[in-house]
Amino acid sequence: MKINLKDIIKIQYLEMEIFEEEDDFSVDNRIVINKERAIYNILEKITDDREKQKEIRCVIYENMWNTEDNTFKPICDALRKLGYEAVL
Repeated sequence: MKINLKDIIKIQYLEMEIFEEEDDFSVDNRIVINKERAIYNILEKITDDREKQKEIRCVIYENMWNTEDNTFKPICDALRKLGYEAVL
């Protein structure tokens, strides 16, 4: 299954914004819910399978914190291990 790099970037950006919002003292859940909805709208274009969507989201979230390599390579490598292909 192919995943566009631009979609990976969008999801990572939204995940960072959710993290920042949840890290704030007063969390605005409306913002978090809207950003999560946007993430799942992107994932819906990739696959209809909800479990695979969660798997992709989890891989992106976990690997965006890789401090050794601040590129998209760790995310793409982890997706490749699961059978996905990141394309331009």
